[in-house]
Amino acid sequence: MKKIMAIGAHPDDIEFGCSGTLVKHREQGDFVVYVCMTSTPSVDATTGKTIRSGVELKNEVECATETLGINVVEFLQFKDLHVPFSFDSVSSLEKLIKKYEIDTIYTHWAGDSNQDHIATFKTTMAAARYVSNVFCYEQIPIPRHTENPMTINYYSDITDTFDTKIKSQYKKYKAAGFDVSKNLEIMAQYRGIEANCKYAEGFNIIKKVEK
Repeated sequence: MKKIMAIGAHPDDIEFGCSGTLVKHREQGDFVVYVCMTSTPSVDATTGKTIRSGVELKNEVECATETLGINVVEFLQFKDLHVPFSFDSVSSLEKLIKKYEIDTIYTHWAGDSNQDHIATFKTTMAAARYVSNVFCYEQIPIPRHTENPMTINYYSDITDTFDTKIKSQYKKYKAAGFDVSKNLEIMAQYRGIEANCKYAEGFNIIKKVEK
C-alpha cells in the first residue's frame, strides 16, 4: 500500500489537478491524504469581496473528498492569497509528511502563475526532500499564462475515473463566466490523445524512485 499526499494551496486545486489519479490510488487500496494549505475565507484581492466563506470552504472540501474517497483531510493555518514559503510553512507540511509516512506526493508546478501555488510548490520541495516520489499537476484550466510551458513527462489514464473528477464543485468559476467542467474535459481529452487513451491527467516528474 502506497502512502499518498495531495497538496493544494486552496480548495479545488487538488480536484482540478489530480483527482482522477487519486481515485485510482484509492481503488488500488492506497492511503490518500488531502492537504489544503489555507483555512481562511477566499477574498477577491482587488474588490475585497468574499468569494467563499470559511464555512463554505470546509463544506466544499468535505463534499469533494467524500466523493473522491479520501482517507484524511488536513488544513494548514495559512491565509488565502498569503501562503508563505517560510520556516512555518515547511515545518508544518513536513510534520504531516512524517506523521503519515508519505512516499508519494502530488503538488503544484513551479511555473504556475498563482502566487499561492508557487509558494506551495516551494514549500513542498523543501518539506518533501526525503520523499521518493514527487509529481506536479497542471494549473486550473482557466485563462492564465506562464513564461515557460509545463513539460508533461508522466501520464495517468483516468478514463475510468473521469466522471468522479468532474463531480467536484466549480461554483465560483461559473460565477466568473468559466465553464471549468468543460475545460477539464478538453484538457483530459488532449492529454488522453498524447497518452493514447480517452482521458488522462498529465504530470511533471520531480523525482520517481523505482523499488
